Amino acid sequence: MLILIVVHILFLHVTGSNNPLGIKVNREKVPFHTYYTIKDLVGVFIFLFIFAVIVFFYPTVFIDPNNYLVRDSIDTPIHIKPEWYFLFAYTILRAIPNKTGGIVILVLSVLILFTVPIFNKRKFVRIRFYPVSQVLFWCFFTTFVILRWVGTKGTDYPFDFLRKLYTFNYFFYFFFVPICNFMWDCVLLGRVISPVKSGE
Repeated sequence: MLILIVVHILFLHVTGSNNPLGIKVNREKVPFHTYYTIKDLVGVFIFLFIFAVIVFFYPTVFIDPNNYLVRDSIDTPIHIKPEWYFLFAYTILRAIPNKTGGIVILVLSVLILFTVPIFNKRKFVRIRFYPVSQVLFWCFFTTFVILRWVGTKGTDYPFDFLRKLYTFNYFFYFFFVPICNFMWDCVLLGRVISPVKSGE
């Protein structure tokens, strides 16, 4: 973690911070100390307070009550499911009936997250200039939450259908957003989407 902090500060020193519009103008920047120092310290203290309250007063609030049941070495429990941060991947795994296909889709669901910086070629830095992308982002967030919720449910009809539908939505987002951003850049910059003639 310390290495990541040092790398972050190094990149911040080399490229500098930016403002909400993404314009690199030094006169509009705020000095790091005291504004950001106090702001970060307030955030750290609030986090540590909430963390300490949970650890010291409510240590079992995030633990599944079924973990306290007596273990049966012969029978696998029906209610077994992964932790909340793996539920989206677990749901995508269960959406494909074929075991090999499910594993491939599961791995792709994680690897596709690494393609976001590669295909994120917007002309403007901030998403506020891309209203369609804002709507798509919140649709993706909803898809992610529903995938987590469906992962806790059984395999009967409505949940099986929702599992497949939102797995498709999950992957569709990563293919559609770069195209949408390119089209919106063409609208904002007044360009016409047409192939370049060889004589130009």
